[in-house]
Amino acid sequence: TMLVPLVPCTARMVVLAFITPIFFGAAAPLVAWSLVGLNLLVLAVSGVAINRIAFGGERAAFIMELPLYHKPNWRTIGILVWQRSLAFFKRAGTVILVVSVVLWGLSALPTGEIETSFLASAGRLLAPLGALMGLSWQMMVALLTSFVAKENAIASLGVLYGAGSEAGLAETLPTIMSPAAALSFLVVQMLFIPCVATVVSIFNETKSWRWTLFNLLFLLLVSFGIGILVYQVANLVT
Repeated sequence: TMLVPLVPCTARMVVLAFITPIFFGAAAPLVAWSLVGLNLLVLAVSGVAINRIAFGGERAAFIMELPLYHKPNWRTIGILVWQRSLAFFKRAGTVILVVSVVLWGLSALPTGEIETSFLASAGRLLAPLGALMGLSWQMMVALLTSFVAKENAIASLGVLYGAGSEAGLAETLPTIMSPAAALSFLVVQMLFIPCVATVVSIFNETKSWRWTLFNLLFLLLVSFGIGILVYQVANLVT
């Protein structure tokens, strides 16, 4: 459960697919696959570390009971999908809605403009941390809004930089950040805390706020730590 947030998801891949061609051109596929590889490496190392530190290196057998094979029954499939979808909306839907409304409120209040909102103020407070990775406060705000859904990062950047469209944002980003900073942003985005739906699922599985908060803190430390390291090394190399 602790490692699930480190599995690359399609929403993160959207951000990866949008930013890598802007900064790395023909090398974009290589950079993208390298970041996915880094993600999986961190996942493996984290698994070993969490097991040894939190569970004393305990080895647990992995047993999966496979059901008998039957010809698919569409009625049975429909009932199962409906039950699981309903369970998800009951457990996670309410929390997701509340968090989404709160973030929307923070991005709109008190002036109605995201640039002067409470969320922007939070981004400015994180500016010193962002400076270690070459990231502006706008980039930090984009990371915060990605808590609802990872692809929100692109939409937030478009609003904050007044790009108006994805094409406009693609033209704007290279003028305000270096390739090293872009690489750092992607590293953090790939390893950052998961979306709210995943956080709710983690709590539902563990039934523990302690483990849920531990997971969030662990991912924050890992993502920002590796992001800072990548940026500093990339600056030295370039």
